[in-house]
Amino acid sequence: MDHLPREFISYLKEVQAAIGHEANAFRAARLLEISMKVGAENYVLTESDPPVMHLQPWFYGWNNDVIRHEMAHIILAWSRVEAHLIRDFGSREAALPMIENLCNQALAFLQITQPMVNAAVKRHGVSAQAVRHLMRLSGAHADRALHRLIQDDPDAARSGFVTSGKYIGQVSYCNLPLPFWLFERVPEPALRFPPDTNATFSRIPNTHNLIGVCWG
Repeated sequence: MDHLPREFISYLKEVQAAIGHEANAFRAARLLEISMKVGAENYVLTESDPPVMHLQPWFYGWNNDVIRHEMAHIILAWSRVEAHLIRDFGSREAALPMIENLCNQALAFLQITQPMVNAAVKRHGVSAQAVRHLMRLSGAHADRALHRLIQDDPDAARSGFVTSGKYIGQVSYCNLPLPFWLFERVPEPALRFPPDTNATFSRIPNTHNLIGVCWG
């Protein structure tokens, strides 16, 4: 089961490439030929041909996370990863927490496309400055930009964090542990990393919050 998240992200990237890495959620759904309708609730019918996305009126037509989340459900169904999860867990109800986690993870990939990540890494390397660059390119918040950079390559060893005051407010890791964990009080995070590690830090403008990224 551990390989399924990796397979989903790989498939998701292939789908994005097929539509020219469109970052606007509404336009991406249209390019994927998803039928979109106004409804009383937000949900999708993945088994329809084409699949149908029902959206409340205030979400229809805009570039937002609701569309991204519902689109992720459709792409997850297309990838057959959802079918594997249902089989492994024994029912859709039992698999639903994992399904929702994967769709939430996909939000960063749907907002911050591969060309954006490539441009940020080419300019700044795998660093806190690259996270700041992704924030500027995509309009994403720091936690989402961090997650997108850290999770981009499942075979790499990367980790990062964003502080909230003197506490660790967000973490993201891939094959590399951090020297602290979520919600831990860490007044000076940079001091927790040995001098010879590949750790970089960048303050978020107009805040006291710090972004940190390291790789190995």
